[in-house]
Formats: sequence, C-alpha cells, structure tokens
Amino acid sequence: MKRPSLLGCGANEKLFEDGLAAVESVMIHAVGGERVSECGIAARAGIDHLTAGGRRVRARLALQAGEALGLSVNDSVIVAAAVELLHNASLVHDDLQDREKSRRGVQTVWAAHGDEIAICTGDLLLSSAYGVLSKFSDCRKLPDLIKQAHDCSSKVIRGQCAELSARGKQVTDMAVYEGIAAGKSGALLGLPLELGLIASDHHAWLSEAERAARSFGIAYQIRDDIEDVVSDAMGEAGPRAVNALLVLRAGGHGQNAEAVAREIGLYHIRSAIESAGRLPNGAGGFLRELAQGLSNQLLTKG
Repeated sequence: MKRPSLLGCGANEKLFEDGLAAVESVMIHAVGGERVSECGIAARAGIDHLTAGGRRVRARLALQAGEALGLSVNDSVIVAAAVELLHNASLVHDDLQDREKSRRGVQTVWAAHGDEIAICTGDLLLSSAYGVLSKFSDCRKLPDLIKQAHDCSSKVIRGQCAELSARGKQVTDMAVYEGIAAGKSGALLGLPLELGLIASDHHAWLSEAERAARSFGIAYQIRDDIEDVVSDAMGEAGPRAVNALLVLRAGGHGQNAEAVAREIGLYHIRSAIESAGRLPNGAGGFLRELAQGLSNQLLTKG
C-alpha cells in the first residue's frame, strides 16, 4: 500500500511560496544545517531525501490552516516543518520495508546506503521533527502539541504493522483495509490541522479534523489501489500490498470490485469535505480543495 503524490490540486501556488521556502530551510537546518558534511552519513542521506522533491502537501495544509486560525508565520512554518519531517521519516522506513528502490526519481535511502543507514536516517528525521516543534513560540502549548504528534505517529506505526501482518494473506474485510489506510494515509494528513487547532486554542474541533483526514486518507488510498491493482497482486507469496480491489474481490464482489471501490471512495470524500468544512475559520479549506480534486479522479474511469 503505497502513498502516492497528491495530484490535481488547484491551490494558488503563490500563496505558499514564501512559507514553503521557509519550511525547507527549517528542515534542512534541523537535520544537518550548513555543517551537514560534518554530521555523518545519516544526515547527508536525510538531506538528499528531503531535497529530492515532493509536493509538501502536509506543509501546505499547515500553512493554510495556520493563516486561517491566526497563527504567526513563524509558528505555522514550525508546525509545517515538524509534520513534514515526521512524514518523510515514515517514507524512509516504508521504502526500506517495501524494498522500493526509487522515490521521486532518485534512489531511496536504503538502496543508496543500505538498510542500517536507512534506519538511522529515518530515526534522525523523526527526532528532528520534535526538535523543530520545540521552537514553537508558546512553551505552554508544547505538551499538547508534542502529545498530538506522538499520537498521530503511533497511528501511522499501527497502520504499518497491520499492513505488514496482512501481507501475503487474503484480506476479505474492508473494515480491516480501512483501518490500515486511515493509519498510513490519514493520520499525518490530519496532524497539520490538529496542531494548528491546538496552537490556536480550538481543541474542541480536533475530532472533526481527525474525521476529515481519516476519510480523505481512505479515499486517497482507494484511488491509488485502483491504479496499482495489477502490481499489488503480483507477489510470489501472495499480494504484496493490501489493495482495496483485491479485498473486495476476495469478499465476493468479483468483477464489480472497482465500481464498489469507487463508490466507497466517493462516500469517504463526501465525509471528508463535510468535516473539513465544519472546521473554524475555514481552517480545512485546503483539505476540502484536495478532496474535490480526488473526487474528480475517482469519478473518472481510466
């Protein structure tokens, strides 16, 4: 179960330009800074991974939500950088476990440097996220911010462990699939909104943000699975990934599996749009835009 790039976003790129540049600078400095050559191979590998590209969707979510909720630019950048570092740590470890040799057109960390360095690099990115978060301006809010980051990271880990346990087996229950997808794809998409809500004293809306991201994450993964069903089914010891279409076929939907998957995905998209739209001050605006784009993709049959 891969996490593909989000496509089809029509957000104003200029709106994010300065903030994204600041996010990149904060991440690079946190991992190794200007003295990266003296910081060891894991730091150099981390910098190479970060500078290879990526849409920075989670950073964009954080920057838009931070502006909507009245955070300072600096605090919004800190939140954005922390979440991106957590996300990229998970990618380094995922690539190692999935034996993916390339990402964003370059070698993955394990392919370039070996398994041990990939583990160290992922760990460094993970630790750097908390180092960045420690710079948030209001230290009284740090305990809640750190706990939320940990809770979301734990969901990602549970989702990854559940998928690893299910590989090679015939999964027939969509509830199992949705739990995996929500953890792997939804948790860290919700975190930038959740941290923004905590930072702006809107704790009451956390469950709504979580619902929006969970639903979006499931639909997002279903879209990807429709494209990857053939490759996902080709493992020698059984399916190499938990794929929605394979789950639905095993559950008795046969040739209707793709249509059912699209229907389920669209249901979750509607839920994501509704929940994101209820967040205060338009904080879920960018997530709503992403969801609308994903809806168009699910409605278009390849």
